[in-house]
Order: sequence, then structure tokens, then C-alpha cells
Amino acid sequence: MFKSVFFILIYALCSLQIHAQEDQFKTDSLAKFSFEILTEKYNFYKNTTPNTAKVYLNNMLLKATTLEQRVSSLLIACRHETFYGATEKALTHVDTAISLLQTQQNNSLLGKAYERKGFVFYYKEKNYEVALDFYLKALQLAKDADNKLLLITVEHKIAALYFMIDNKEVALQKYRALYHETYNKSNIPYEVKIPILKSLSNVYFKKYSVHPAEKKLLDSSLFFGEKGLKLALAEKNKKDITYLTTLLGIASYTDKSYDEALSYLAKAENTAIKIGLQGRLPSIYHYKGMVFLATQTSDSAIYYFQKNAEHLKDTTKLFAFPNTYALLSEGYEQQNDLENALHYAQLAIDYTTKTYTKRAALQYTLDTKYDIPKLKERSELLRKELQKASYTKGVWIVLTIFLAVILMCSFIFFRRRERLHQKKIDTITVATETENVINTATKQTVTTQVSEAQTNTILKALEHFENSTLFVNPDCTLSFLAQELATNTSYLSKTINTHKKQSYTEYLVNLRISYAIKRLKNEKRFRAYSVASIAHECGFKSAKSFSRAFKKHTGIYPSNYIKNIKSEFSHGRNP
Repeated sequence: MFKSVFFILIYALCSLQIHAQEDQFKTDSLAKFSFEILTEKYNFYKNTTPNTAKVYLNNMLLKATTLEQRVSSLLIACRHETFYGATEKALTHVDTAISLLQTQQNNSLLGKAYERKGFVFYYKEKNYEVALDFYLKALQLAKDADNKLLLITVEHKIAALYFMIDNKEVALQKYRALYHETYNKSNIPYEVKIPILKSLSNVYFKKYSVHPAEKKLLDSSLFFGEKGLKLALAEKNKKDITYLTTLLGIASYTDKSYDEALSYLAKAENTAIKIGLQGRLPSIYHYKGMVFLATQTSDSAIYYFQKNAEHLKDTTKLFAFPNTYALLSEGYEQQNDLENALHYAQLAIDYTTKTYTKRAALQYTLDTKYDIPKLKERSELLRKELQKASYTKGVWIVLTIFLAVILMCSFIFFRRRERLHQKKIDTITVATETENVINTATKQTVTTQVSEAQTNTILKALEHFENSTLFVNPDCTLSFLAQELATNTSYLSKTINTHKKQSYTEYLVNLRISYAIKRLKNEKRFRAYSVASIAHECGFKSAKSFSRAFKKHTGIYPSNYIKNIKSEFSHGRNP
């Protein structure tokens, strides 16, 4: 027995010595290569065998002598650690690069460093507000340096933030604009083109998931996905091949081709694990769980959802699949394990209410730090052009162009608002349809009684809902809110009817009107908006439906109400 242990120890020590010698030999053999050759070798291996690429990267860091080489290798190391390593190492590399650049006049490299640091927070930490701050710094530096490629890269990263807060329309507009900027341009590198194609494929697919009757959305998703896959295969980029294979698996799941979906997702999972692409696994686990849930294989569904549930424990970070707890509840319900089903339903409610503020804060930051400054910047440029013009006929022409651009910018800005807040519902005109849905759900569950515990849970969630601004979301239908609160439409409708003494439509409209009145009383700037803009801000599809609901609630139209408030302030008070 002791002899066996002794020989095993000797064998282990010899193996370690051999590996150490091999590593030393590998390092010594690479020492003769120049920085440029090491970079080429790294780029060759980085997306196929990351561990081999890491050996070349370590030697690049040692071989770098000039400032540009040191910064370049540090940013490459940051990227490598972001996808295949640890957050701390990624941040250490990029912070070192930023420190080296602080005293230099190289806006392009410094902008690239800030963009890379923002991506670490986006991809690894899921801290999107911090990511946005670094993206905005990178955007300004890219403009100062007139670096078009960096501008495209950062604009794409900002578009991804809109996608994260479910603002698919704005994200799609930005992605399409970037695609037209890069399409068939030979001077645009693969690293800039491929993220745009992947994002377009993804956002079209997400829109198709919401509007399954619009087959053209799925066709667009496949079109851009296939273009991306063709590029990725030509580059032998396993990371991007994994992403696009995952997307094909998701599309197959949506098309109810479950065996095909599992085949795609299994390939994507194996490749992601093989190359250490941990950030791709949550998407794969989510949709494998969805396939198993759809096929009533609840044990497997729960297994994959539990893997993602770990990400929901930290409510300071937004997770791409916030409905994981609700799906676990559904999985346990399939098993008739009602205790666990109720446990995860409650966790779903708690998580949703805790992250309302986080999502709203990101939307506000995007509006105030990105959209509005962009419009102001354009206006300022036009103003300077006007100052250079003489007081001749040409001045009037330039002034006309200036006003036209301002009107166009305003139109685009408010159209963005409209698309954000007007996707599916006109609160007044579809009230009948909504009531029919509620009545149908009620008839189907007429024998269902809402327990006291369930009622209290729903009322507590409604209290959080009323204190948030989620009700101004035009997609806030009964079924949407029921999903957000991890309950069903029958229970939610019955609780509102019983305890709020009104239908869901009346409840939602009253919240929106009260919200409008509060802002009109307290915000001078809000009173300066047009009635149509106020309507859109409060979740109504049109000024007409808003005015009708406002008059029903207050007895006067909103335009008259605003005049009365302005008159009161002008005769004594100031907001």
C-alpha cells in the first residue's frame, strides 16, 4: 500500500517537472519571434484554440517595447480575459493601458481602451450603466480623433444597451444604419462587420418572437444570420460560429422543431465549453430548458434553469433572462411539486420588483447622456455654420436648412418615443378587446378561487407596480403584467376587480392619468410639451385617446388643465 502511494507521488512530481520544462521550452522557443509575428500567431489561434493563443499573448506582453505595442498587447489581453478568463485580470490590463495613455495625445487608442473597459462591465459584470459611461467617453474620443471604425464600434455597443432594456425598435434602427455604413465595404474589417450582422439577426428574431404572424421578421433574421455565419466560417472564428449556431437552435425551438433545436444547442454548448466561452452558456441553457419544458421533460428543464438561476441572486445586475424563476416555477408545477412552484413564483415577484428601478435608470441615462446630447451637438454645429454666413439671401437658405434639420431631429426623437410607447395598445380604443380577453379568462377559470395568500402576494406586487413607472409602457397588457408578477391573468384580473373596484383597463388608465397630473403640476418643462407628447410619455397611443381619458377623469381636457395651471403659477406661485 505504502509503496503504491510512494510511486504515485514520484510519478506526479515527475509529470509536474516535465510540464514545467515543456512550458519553459515553449516560452524560450517563442522568445526569438518578433512582436509582429507573435501578434499574427495569436490572431490565428485566438478563436479556435484560446489556450494556445494565450501562450503567444503572454510572450507578446513580454516582447512589447514601444508604447503602441504595450497598449495594443494590453488591450488584446483584456479582450482575451473578457471572453475566456477573469474580470479582475481584464480590468487590470485595460487600466494599465489607460494609465499609459493618460499623458499621451492619442485619442484613438485611449478611446479604444475606454470602449474595451465598457465591454468588460457589459459582458462580464452586467453593469450596463457603468458600461455606458465608458462607451460615452470612447465615443467622444473617437469623434475628436475622427476615427470612423471606433465610432461604428461604440455606436454598436450603445445600440446593444437599448436592446438590453427591450427597446428593440431603437436598437434595430441603429443596427440597420450601421449595416448600411459597413455593407460591402472592403475597408471595414471582420471584427467590425460581424457584430452588426449578429445583432441584426438577433433583434429580428426577438421581434418575430413577439409577432409570430410576421414571417418576414424570421426571414430577415435568417438572412443576416446566414451572412454572419458565412463570414465566421471563412474566418474559422469558433466564438462567432458558436453564437450563430445558438441562434439557429433558438429559431428551431421557436418553430417547434425540438429535436433540431437540441442538436444545434448541444453543438453550441460543446464548442462554448471547449473554447472557454462562458458568457454564451446562459443563452444555451435557457433555450435548452425551454425545449425540455415544451416537451414536458421537466427534470431536464429544471436542471438547465437552475444553472441560470445563480445569476439572479445578485439583483444589482440585470440578467438577460429575468423570467428564469418564473420558468422554474412552471417546471416544478409540471412535476406537481406545488411547494417549490410557489417558492420560485415568489422569488420571481421579488426579483422583478427589485429590478424595476435598475431598468428604468438605464433608460433615463440613455436618454439624458446619449440621445439629447446628440441632438444638441447637431444643433450647435448648425448654429456655428449660421454664424459664418453673411446677411444675404444665402443666410435665409442656410436658416431654412437649419430649421428643417431641427424639425427632422425633433421628429426622429419623438418618433423614437412613439415607437417605444406605442407598440401594441391604444388604451381607449382597444378597451373592449382587452375586457373580452379578461372576461374569457374569467370564464375559463370561473371555478378557480384566489387564496388569501395569493391575493396578498399580488396586492404587494401591485403596490410595487404602482410606485414604478412600468404602467407607462404601452405593452403593459393584462397578460404582460401577469407574467411580470409571476401569476396568471385570471388571478390578477380578479384581484384588481375585487380590491381595486375596477377593471384592469380602468386601473391602468387611472394610473396613467394620475401620473400625467402629477407631472403637469410639478414639472414646468413637462407642461411645455404638446398634448401628443404628453400622451406618449404616459403610455397612450394617441393624443385623442389621452384627451378622452383625461376629460373622463378630471372633467376637462388636458389643454385647458395646462392653461389653468400656468395661470395659477403666473398669479403667485413658481414651480
